Amino acid sequence: QLRMNFADIDAQLSLRSDDNEAYGTKETGGLALGYSFDNSHRIRASYGTAFRAPTFNNLYYPASTPTSFRGNPDLKPEQSETFELGASGNYEKWFWDLAVYQMDVEDLIINEKINGASTPVNVNKARIRGTELALGYEHNDWRTAIALTYMDPEDRETGKQLRRLTKQTARFDLDKTIGNFVIGGSVIAEGDRYDDAANKNKLSGFATLDLRAGWKFTPNWSTRLTLANVLDKEYSTAIKSKDLNYIAAGRTGMMTLRYDL
Repeated sequence: QLRMNFADIDAQLSLRSDDNEAYGTKETGGLALGYSFDNSHRIRASYGTAFRAPTFNNLYYPASTPTSFRGNPDLKPEQSETFELGASGNYEKWFWDLAVYQMDVEDLIINEKINGASTPVNVNKARIRGTELALGYEHNDWRTAIALTYMDPEDRETGKQLRRLTKQTARFDLDKTIGNFVIGGSVIAEGDRYDDAANKNKLSGFATLDLRAGWKFTPNWSTRLTLANVLDKEYSTAIKSKDLNYIAAGRTGMMTLRYDL
């Protein structure tokens, strides 16, 4: 990677080479440019390519039962190119960021049910395009942030929505600092998605509530408690079989202790 700055312009160039015994040598890379109009406003643009070979399990995993996961030795590697344009503004108390992007993928690897078994297959041509908007505001030790995403994941040959990808996501964060304590919460919502390439098995959207609290009890030591899915919302982002969904984790908690030099 190479990073460069020229007054109000910054640039990043990257190059990568993969040598795979099964699929040969593939070069990928990226170029990103940014321009700052002033101390508050900036625009950016980027282009990149990517290559992903199937894993050993993708290719050769043996099925223990007729309906279990089964590898596919005929898989092709994924190849993609991505474009992004963005603009942002940062001010004394608030900020905004807007981005639009598009990813075109050849031979996208997804899992599909074939004869009752979950099997990795290639989607010949897929396109994922979307828009992301983030807003934030901070005042009197309160901090709030909103992130909204609209994504259109499409199988270009069938026009159907790509399996297990949602079109809409939203996140709202609110935090308050009280001396050495920080308390806050997040609401995270995701829209409907489909579990199959034919878009017949719909999985409903959902929203969850997370809470958190932190305490910096010495200059170097701090602790943090996080409670995820506080309302114990039952939701699923994948289906195992006709009458059985993969249920996501319910209410969970985590406590961390951190030391900073």
